[in-house]
Amino acid sequence: MMRWLPITSELSYSPERFRRCNTFLLTLAGQSVLFDPSILPDLVPGYETVRTLYATHAHYDHIGAIKLWKEKLPAAHFVMHAEDEPMLGDAVANASILFGRPSTFCRPDLILGNDDERIFDDRFGVRLVHTPGHTMGSSCFLIARRDGNQWIPQALLTGDTLFDCGWGRTDFVTGNDQLMRRSLEALYRLLKDLPADLPVCPGHGGITNASQACRFLHSSGFSG
Repeated sequence: MMRWLPITSELSYSPERFRRCNTFLLTLAGQSVLFDPSILPDLVPGYETVRTLYATHAHYDHIGAIKLWKEKLPAAHFVMHAEDEPMLGDAVANASILFGRPSTFCRPDLILGNDDERIFDDRFGVRLVHTPGHTMGSSCFLIARRDGNQWIPQALLTGDTLFDCGWGRTDFVTGNDQLMRRSLEALYRLLKDLPADLPVCPGHGGITNASQACRFLHSSGFSG
Protein backbone atom coordinates (compact mmCIF):
# COMPACT_ATOMS: atom_id res chain seq x y z
CA MET A 1 0.00 0.00 0.00
CA MET A 2 1.19 3.50 -0.82
CA ARG A 3 2.51 5.58 2.08
CA TRP A 4 0.00 8.09 3.49
CA LEU A 5 1.17 10.77 5.91
CA PRO A 6 -1.14 12.52 8.41
CA ILE A 7 -1.65 16.30 8.30
CA THR A 8 -4.67 16.58 10.62
CA SER A 9 -6.86 13.90 12.18
CA GLU A 10 -9.03 13.89 9.02
CA LEU A 11 -6.55 14.95 6.30
CA SER A 12 -3.64 12.87 5.00
CA TYR A 13 -1.54 12.85 1.86
CA SER A 14 0.47 10.61 -0.42
CA PRO A 15 3.70 12.38 -1.44
CA GLU A 16 4.37 12.95 -5.12
CA ARG A 17 5.98 10.35 -7.36
CA PHE A 18 7.03 10.47 -11.02
CA ARG A 19 4.09 11.58 -13.21
CA ARG A 20 1.94 12.53 -10.23
CA CYS A 21 1.60 15.20 -7.57
CA ASN A 22 0.88 15.17 -3.85
CA THR A 23 -2.60 13.71 -3.43
CA PHE A 24 -4.75 14.66 -0.42
CA LEU A 25 -7.45 12.54 1.22
CA LEU A 26 -10.07 14.00 3.56
CA THR A 27 -11.65 11.15 5.52
CA LEU A 28 -15.08 11.87 6.98
CA ALA A 29 -17.84 9.81 8.58
CA GLY A 30 -19.19 7.56 5.84
CA GLN A 31 -17.39 9.25 2.94
CA SER A 32 -14.07 10.67 1.81
CA VAL A 33 -12.91 13.40 -0.56
CA LEU A 34 -9.82 13.20 -2.80
CA PHE A 35 -7.93 16.26 -4.00
CA ASP A 36 -5.95 15.92 -7.27
CA PRO A 37 -6.77 12.40 -8.53
CA SER A 38 -3.36 11.52 -9.94
CA ILE A 39 -3.07 8.32 -7.92
CA LEU A 40 -4.60 4.93 -8.80
CA PRO A 41 -7.74 4.10 -6.80
CA ASP A 42 -6.30 0.85 -5.46
CA LEU A 43 -3.52 2.82 -3.76
CA VAL A 44 -5.98 4.88 -1.70
CA PRO A 45 -7.13 3.34 1.60
CA GLY A 46 -10.88 2.84 1.55
CA TYR A 47 -11.15 4.26 -1.97
CA GLU A 48 -14.71 2.93 -2.24
CA THR A 49 -15.84 5.70 0.12
CA VAL A 50 -14.60 8.54 -2.13
CA ARG A 51 -17.58 10.66 -3.17
CA THR A 52 -15.86 13.71 -4.67
CA LEU A 53 -12.68 14.20 -6.73
CA TYR A 54 -11.39 17.78 -6.74
CA ALA A 55 -8.73 19.05 -9.14
CA THR A 56 -6.65 22.12 -8.35
CA HIS A 57 -6.02 22.41 -12.11
CA ALA A 58 -6.13 20.35 -15.30
CA HIS A 59 -2.51 19.24 -15.74
CA TYR A 60 -1.79 15.55 -16.30
CA ASP A 61 0.23 15.09 -13.11
CA HIS A 62 -2.82 16.21 -11.09
CA ILE A 63 -5.65 14.39 -12.89
CA GLY A 64 -3.89 11.52 -14.67
CA ALA A 65 -5.95 8.79 -12.98
CA ILE A 66 -9.38 10.43 -13.28
CA LYS A 67 -10.57 7.99 -15.98
CA LEU A 68 -9.82 5.02 -13.72
CA TRP A 69 -11.57 6.71 -10.81
CA LYS A 70 -14.70 7.30 -12.87
CA GLU A 71 -14.64 3.70 -14.10
CA LYS A 72 -14.36 2.38 -10.54
CA LEU A 73 -16.75 4.91 -8.98
CA PRO A 74 -19.11 6.32 -11.64
CA ALA A 75 -21.16 8.13 -9.00
CA ALA A 76 -18.17 10.07 -7.64
CA HIS A 77 -18.23 13.70 -8.75
CA PHE A 78 -15.22 15.13 -10.61
CA VAL A 79 -15.01 18.83 -9.70
CA MET A 80 -12.84 21.68 -10.98
CA HIS A 81 -12.85 25.38 -11.89
CA ALA A 82 -14.62 26.33 -15.12
CA GLU A 83 -11.56 28.04 -16.65
CA ASP A 84 -9.60 24.78 -16.93
CA GLU A 85 -12.33 22.65 -18.50
CA PRO A 86 -11.18 23.37 -22.11
CA MET A 87 -7.74 21.92 -21.29
CA LEU A 88 -9.16 18.45 -20.66
CA GLY A 89 -9.49 17.69 -24.37
CA ASP A 90 -6.10 19.08 -25.40
CA ALA A 91 -2.97 16.97 -24.77
CA VAL A 92 -0.72 20.01 -25.16
CA ALA A 93 -2.72 22.25 -22.84
CA ASN A 94 -3.14 19.58 -20.15
CA ALA A 95 0.61 18.81 -20.38
CA SER A 96 0.09 15.06 -20.79
CA ILE A 97 2.24 15.15 -23.93
CA LEU A 98 5.15 16.43 -21.82
CA PHE A 99 4.93 13.29 -19.68
CA GLY A 100 4.97 11.05 -22.74
CA ARG A 101 1.31 10.14 -22.20
CA PRO A 102 -0.75 12.29 -24.60
CA SER A 103 -4.26 12.06 -23.17
CA THR A 104 -7.67 13.62 -23.07
CA PHE A 105 -9.87 13.49 -20.00
CA CYS A 106 -13.55 13.25 -19.11
CA ARG A 107 -15.55 16.37 -18.51
CA PRO A 108 -16.16 17.32 -14.88
CA ASP A 109 -19.47 16.50 -13.23
CA LEU A 110 -19.48 19.84 -11.46
CA ILE A 111 -17.95 23.16 -12.44
CA LEU A 112 -17.10 25.69 -9.73
CA GLY A 113 -16.58 29.43 -9.94
CA ASN A 114 -14.69 31.90 -7.80
CA ASP A 115 -15.20 31.43 -4.04
CA ASP A 116 -17.79 28.69 -4.47
CA GLU A 117 -18.35 26.68 -1.31
CA ARG A 118 -19.35 23.04 -0.89
CA ILE A 119 -20.51 21.35 2.31
CA PHE A 120 -19.45 17.71 2.64
CA ASP A 121 -21.40 16.80 5.77
CA ASP A 122 -22.55 18.47 8.99
CA ARG A 123 -18.92 19.02 10.05
CA PHE A 124 -16.74 19.82 7.03
CA GLY A 125 -16.79 22.00 3.95
CA VAL A 126 -14.46 23.56 1.39
CA ARG A 127 -14.14 26.92 -0.35
CA LEU A 128 -12.55 27.29 -3.77
CA VAL A 129 -10.11 30.20 -4.02
CA HIS A 130 -9.45 31.01 -7.68
CA THR A 131 -5.71 31.63 -8.20
CA PRO A 132 -5.01 31.88 -11.96
CA GLY A 133 -1.44 32.02 -13.16
CA HIS A 134 -0.11 28.47 -13.47
CA THR A 135 -3.26 27.82 -15.51
CA MET A 136 -6.31 30.02 -15.96
CA GLY A 137 -8.41 27.81 -13.71
CA SER A 138 -5.81 27.07 -11.04
CA SER A 139 -7.45 26.99 -7.64
CA CYS A 140 -6.68 26.57 -3.97
CA PHE A 141 -9.06 24.81 -1.58
CA LEU A 142 -9.63 26.01 1.98
CA ILE A 143 -10.93 23.13 4.09
CA ALA A 144 -12.91 24.15 7.18
CA ARG A 145 -14.65 22.43 10.09
CA ARG A 146 -17.95 23.58 11.52
CA ASP A 147 -17.96 24.54 15.19
CA GLY A 148 -21.46 25.69 16.10
CA ASN A 149 -22.21 28.62 13.82
CA GLN A 150 -18.56 29.14 12.87
CA TRP A 151 -16.30 27.56 10.26
CA ILE A 152 -12.78 26.91 11.55
CA PRO A 153 -10.04 26.66 8.86
CA GLN A 154 -8.24 23.30 8.89
CA ALA A 155 -5.90 23.39 5.88
CA LEU A 156 -5.23 25.28 2.65
CA LEU A 157 -4.45 23.17 -0.42
CA THR A 158 -2.54 25.33 -2.90
CA GLY A 159 -1.95 23.07 -5.92
CA ASP A 160 0.75 24.47 -8.19
CA THR A 161 0.12 28.08 -7.19
CA LEU A 162 2.18 28.20 -3.99
CA PHE A 163 4.88 25.79 -2.83
CA ASP A 164 7.08 25.75 0.26
CA CYS A 165 9.46 28.60 -0.69
CA GLY A 166 8.34 28.78 -4.30
CA TRP A 167 5.45 29.11 -6.73
CA GLY A 168 4.28 27.48 -9.92
CA ARG A 169 5.62 27.96 -13.42
CA THR A 170 3.74 30.27 -15.77
CA ASP A 171 5.26 29.13 -19.09
CA PHE A 172 2.69 26.41 -19.77
CA VAL A 173 -0.33 26.83 -22.05
CA THR A 174 -2.74 29.35 -20.41
CA GLY A 175 -0.06 30.30 -17.84
CA ASN A 176 0.27 34.00 -17.11
CA ASP A 177 2.97 35.62 -14.97
CA GLN A 178 0.98 38.78 -14.24
CA LEU A 179 -2.02 36.77 -13.07
CA MET A 180 0.23 34.59 -10.94
CA ARG A 181 1.61 37.62 -9.14
CA ARG A 182 -1.93 38.89 -8.50
CA SER A 183 -2.91 35.48 -7.17
CA LEU A 184 0.09 35.36 -4.84
CA GLU A 185 -0.78 38.84 -3.55
CA ALA A 186 -4.32 37.61 -2.85
CA LEU A 187 -3.01 34.47 -1.14
CA TYR A 188 -0.74 36.60 1.03
CA ARG A 189 -3.76 38.60 2.21
CA LEU A 190 -5.70 35.41 2.88
CA LEU A 191 -2.84 33.71 4.72
CA LYS A 192 -2.34 36.69 7.05
CA ASP A 193 -5.89 36.17 8.31
CA LEU A 194 -5.51 32.42 8.86
CA PRO A 195 -4.06 30.72 11.97
CA ALA A 196 -0.26 30.80 11.91
CA ASP A 197 0.01 27.02 12.26
CA LEU A 198 -2.59 26.23 9.59
CA PRO A 199 -1.19 23.55 7.24
CA VAL A 200 -0.47 24.86 3.74
CA CYS A 201 -0.40 21.88 1.39
CA PRO A 202 1.12 22.32 -2.08
CA GLY A 203 0.85 20.06 -5.10
CA HIS A 204 4.59 19.35 -5.01
CA GLY A 205 7.14 19.34 -2.21
CA GLY A 206 6.63 19.42 1.52
CA ILE A 207 3.86 20.76 3.75
CA THR A 208 4.38 24.21 5.25
CA ASN A 209 2.13 26.48 7.34
CA ALA A 210 0.47 29.87 7.02
CA SER A 211 3.13 31.71 9.03
CA GLN A 212 6.03 30.32 7.00
CA ALA A 213 4.18 30.93 3.73
CA CYS A 214 3.55 34.56 4.72
CA ARG A 215 7.21 35.09 5.56
CA PHE A 216 8.27 33.62 2.22
CA LEU A 217 5.82 35.73 0.22
CA HIS A 218 6.78 38.88 2.11
CA SER A 219 10.49 38.22 1.53
CA SER A 220 9.71 37.71 -2.18
CA GLY A 221 8.21 41.18 -2.47
CA PHE A 222 4.51 40.47 -2.01
CA SER A 223 2.78 42.93 0.26
CA GLY A 224 -0.89 42.07 -0.12
